[in-house]
Amino acid sequence: MNLRKALIIFLAILPPLLLTGCGGKDPLPLPPPPNPNGGEQGGEQGGNGGGTETHPWDANRGKVVKPSGAGWTEKTIDDGVVYYTFSGKDDITGVHEEVFVIDLDLNKTQYQAKLLFTEPTVVVSDAFKLNSNTIAAMNANYEVKSIFVRVDGSTKYQIPNITIGDTGVDNWKSEAAFTSDGERGLGIIFAGSPARDGKIKDIKGKSYAEAVSMQRKYYSSLAGSIPNIISSAPMLIDDYEPVGETFCNMSLSLTQANKLKSEDLNHHQRVKHPRTAVALTENNHFIMFVVDGRQKSQGMNAYELTKFLVKWFNPQYALNMDGGGSSTLCVKGEGDPDTHVVNYPCDNNTYDHAGERKRNVHFVILKK
Repeated sequence: MNLRKALIIFLAILPPLLLTGCGGKDPLPLPPPPNPNGGEQGGEQGGNGGGTETHPWDANRGKVVKPSGAGWTEKTIDDGVVYYTFSGKDDITGVHEEVFVIDLDLNKTQYQAKLLFTEPTVVVSDAFKLNSNTIAAMNANYEVKSIFVRVDGSTKYQIPNITIGDTGVDNWKSEAAFTSDGERGLGIIFAGSPARDGKIKDIKGKSYAEAVSMQRKYYSSLAGSIPNIISSAPMLIDDYEPVGETFCNMSLSLTQANKLKSEDLNHHQRVKHPRTAVALTENNHFIMFVVDGRQKSQGMNAYELTKFLVKWFNPQYALNMDGGGSSTLCVKGEGDPDTHVVNYPCDNNTYDHAGERKRNVHFVILKK
């Protein structure tokens, strides 16, 4: 074989060798390409992703759902921006809930949906006031040493810890990520985690230390092309599949779950808490969602939050963000006249709009 022919063969097999990496370990799957309407295209698990397998959730494809009926209110804040609230007892949770939602039509070109990073930390209402054109703002991040954060092209944190704080609990908080191009190109990427135990796109057979390393490398590999990334967990809905229903062990009783460490995923996501979530619909809408808890509203667990989102908004993708005392939504001209906080954050243990908690990263919707 001459040298020229040998070189051609070597160059042909080089890319696959680079992709498989050292030791034969498969990399995390790259996200599917964004579709023209924002979000991500369905992968091989989805019923319309090219395979022949069908699933019960395939019936939700193409179905536009707008919440209405008993307990729901609707108000147009601006062209393409709708503010929903719910107060009442929903069949999914069986208890009183208070929910606050912004629905942004990404087809409207006058808006930007992006991440805002502040250091030192600020409360959501202060993040809201940093730009005079803010329409809505919401908390975004878990503790930054547990997640990946990249804002405006600058990587701030790269999942520094393999455990959550000093709790000794394995770090499960980065299995998925919200992405933004800083304008209206949004995505929710399901990377994977050993917590899935055989579920879709997980990191099979890996320890949490190995998984965190893989997640870190994966999100870092996206940073060159995606200016805004924040990781979180659990993934709630992946191409219509309600994966949030199976994230934690729902067979555990509340007594059993409450005996676990507070950061154990089977406590953290099994017990009712205030929740923050983001979602993307097939018809190109971005949902910012907060449910209160620990006061008049009972809050939700991951299973209930997933089912509630499916029932009332039918998103194609949804991701749980930081919750608890951090859950706060600000809407222009609504709620508290000075802060625009519409829900009742519980960090001060008082049923008012003042119980905000400081965070580094916030979701903001700006009008150009």
